[in-house]
Amino acid sequence: MSEKSISERAKETLKWIQKEQKTNGLGMVESTNVPDQNALRYLLRAGDVYEPQHGWIKSSAEPENEESASSGLPDHRPWNWRTPKHKNKKDKPEPYEFLPYPDWEVLPSAVAEALRPMGFADVSYLYEGYSYRKMAGGALRRKMIGTHSKEAMLSELKLKDNRSEEKWAKFEQDIVDKIAEYKGKYKQCPEVQICPNIVYYPKDGSFSFH
Repeated sequence: MSEKSISERAKETLKWIQKEQKTNGLGMVESTNVPDQNALRYLLRAGDVYEPQHGWIKSSAEPENEESASSGLPDHRPWNWRTPKHKNKKDKPEPYEFLPYPDWEVLPSAVAEALRPMGFADVSYLYEGYSYRKMAGGALRRKMIGTHSKEAMLSELKLKDNRSEEKWAKFEQDIVDKIAEYKGKYKQCPEVQICPNIVYYPKDGSFSFH
């Protein structure tokens, strides 16, 4: 069987790039991830792909608009669904919604202000039922696990509870201590009973009343 010509390989690689940039939600692909590097160099010379930023490539032509397979996930464009790569066979990566930097104007101003100075390892910002995090290329969004952010939970409690300022200060410090104690331990402790009627979810920092 004769080996495929470079032009045939380039066509296949271009389709792969177009599909990947569409499904990964970034709108571009990391150069090193392209399986056929010779075909990639051919496409770059031909101008069929270009580098929007160093180390990343993008198809010059828009990918053909195919009917996306029904995933059961809501379509919140310009947000795009992404699924992280498996770290091991037992790992079940949780899909999330991704918003590239150029589309950040759709973010509520409070969320945009919280995300801009955020580091990639910082805790999620909770807003109106969603948890937001900054990541390479844009923002990550998931449905909040609990029902309240820490601030919203405390505000609601204060409406119902007229304990002294001193007791409130101690309670709030206890919450801060619990958050610090379970930081990064969400796999071992997906939920933590803070007190008889409050549960804390370390993964995104949300709370629920029970």
